[in-house]
Amino acid sequence: MKVSTKVAIVQRRLRRERNLLFELKELAKAAGYDVVLELEQVRKPDSRYQIGYGKAKELAELVKEKDIEKVIFFNELKPVQIHNLSKLLGVDVIDRITLILEIFARRAGSKEAKLQIELAMLKKQLSYLKEQLHLAKLGELPGYLGGGEYIIDSYREHVARRITKIKRELEKIRARKNIYWRRRSLAEVPTIVLTGYTGAGKTTLFEALTGEKGYVDGKPFATLSTTSRRITIKGKTLIVSDTIGFIDSLPPILVEAFYTTLAEIAYSDLVLLVVDISEPCGEIKRKVQASLEALRHVGVFEDNIIAVLNKIDLVNNGLEEKIEIVKEYVDEFVLVSAKERNGLEILYDKIYAKTRKYQHLQLMINMNLLKKIWKILRKTKILSFQISDSTAILKIEIERSDLKNLLYQLRELDGNIKIKPINTSVKVRA
Repeated sequence: MKVSTKVAIVQRRLRRERNLLFELKELAKAAGYDVVLELEQVRKPDSRYQIGYGKAKELAELVKEKDIEKVIFFNELKPVQIHNLSKLLGVDVIDRITLILEIFARRAGSKEAKLQIELAMLKKQLSYLKEQLHLAKLGELPGYLGGGEYIIDSYREHVARRITKIKRELEKIRARKNIYWRRRSLAEVPTIVLTGYTGAGKTTLFEALTGEKGYVDGKPFATLSTTSRRITIKGKTLIVSDTIGFIDSLPPILVEAFYTTLAEIAYSDLVLLVVDISEPCGEIKRKVQASLEALRHVGVFEDNIIAVLNKIDLVNNGLEEKIEIVKEYVDEFVLVSAKERNGLEILYDKIYAKTRKYQHLQLMINMNLLKKIWKILRKTKILSFQISDSTAILKIEIERSDLKNLLYQLRELDGNIKIKPINTSVKVRA
């Protein structure tokens, strides 16, 4: 039986910042580590150690006492801080970004995801190698090759070449995906993307909507590569995609690494923002804010989002207050339990209304105009027709691209025609 590596987790924060060691602990557990120590310090960052020197010395003593093999910082560490901390503590030191990349590396499935992760890891490593080279030249690190060349310098050049090669491969993959997105757009099949904070239940909802069994383990970042499936709602074909989850303060290096995954969200017709409504109010607010910030980064805004308030089966009280928190940020929402398959019919209705590329109208027309109107309605689908007194009542379906021209032609007819939209948020002026 493999014994887990013992780690300490550390966060240095300002007074106005939240303690997020609990989230770092979940990430560490997802990476297979055994967290035996949690350490927090409230102060401004120290340029040498991130935490203060006194706290760093205290940490060094605890590392020896508890046989800790690695220390993980919530804060992003500069290369010089990693060097100083590793030297003082006598063990490996990493930050949250490196930890997340470790999780990604373990869970990556597709070639694209593996390349994106390797690229991010190499870019982070490259900055560290530059600092090591600087220290080597100052005499703090050994590493000469023949002719005055440094081993670190040689390896840094190898990393830079590998980065260039991966970028070229990813550009080819992205070019193919761009072609796919254009073809999908021309086919006029609406696309829906599931996203949200990691652990909100996106993959469980994806399974509920599509019947596709996805990998679910309750740990952060169970989904890395985008998975897409076709579904049919009320006779309408749609494409549903499950994507990577967000985290608070998403590091730029991860945004860049998962460019194509995030681009899938930007190209979609509708975004389902999955929210774990069973969590405390403060956590719901923090995670909704973090998710929306990430969505805005790729050009998705609130009017194209439905908040799916998941895990309703786990809520015992305070539901109204939690709903009000979500409504501060997103207008449309629906309550569901993806696990219990509750609330899905209401979600289907909202998806259908939001992704229709056609409009339903009711026309009330004087019978004298009926002969003239049939030619105008040639591009519509007649859903129902009835006569009441001297008025014909028609329910029609029309592509939204043809709607403006239809309304213009109807206004050109002599006589009174009443037009009313049916089950839609689109306003029609007659």
